[in-house]
Amino acid sequence: SPNISKVSLNAEKELITLDAELIDAFNAKIKEAIESGVAMTFTYEVEFLKHSSVFGDEVVSQNKVTHTIQYDTLKKVYQFSAVGKNVNRKIATKKTEKYQELMLTLKDIPIAHIFKLDPEEKYYARVKAEMEAEGLWFPFNYLLFFIPFDEFETSWTQSTPLTIKMDPAFGVDSSQKKSKQAIPAKGVANGIRSFNQ
Repeated sequence: SPNISKVSLNAEKELITLDAELIDAFNAKIKEAIESGVAMTFTYEVEFLKHSSVFGDEVVSQNKVTHTIQYDTLKKVYQFSAVGKNVNRKIATKKTEKYQELMLTLKDIPIAHIFKLDPEEKYYARVKAEMEAEGLWFPFNYLLFFIPFDEFETSWTQSTPLTIKMDPAFGVDSSQKKSKQAIPAKGVANGIRSFNQ
């Protein structure tokens, strides 16, 4: 069944950004519907939280990112769009593998400003996804009655903890403990270092 994997946080200049992957989301029924021209949307719910053992974890920011794919059967082109808070892009491709990669990948999604975070506190992100078919008009709504596919909603998957530390020499550090699902954070200029420990 579909699930979210490889949720990680990165320091990008003054922003905390998120990467994640959705896996096992494309089955034969969904691919068949897309090839027929049905628009499919994967909606990603993203939350960035501050850990608190006393009062319960606090949601610092939220983002909803929608990935939509629609196949133009006349031009033989897949039209991809990604829309969310500070996310807006459109890509056209003729490659099946490319549209699937675009639909399944969250990359550099901005979720928080570093300098608004409390030093030494632990933060983490969590992501879930759901799929739904859009714009079902005749004959697609009729055909899909005979070609059923399961709309889905994944459970939450969270990143490893991220801690912002004040560094007199470099300004701000962000560190993230390594886990099996963690993607190594990138080195960042402008006085911000990002590293795994």
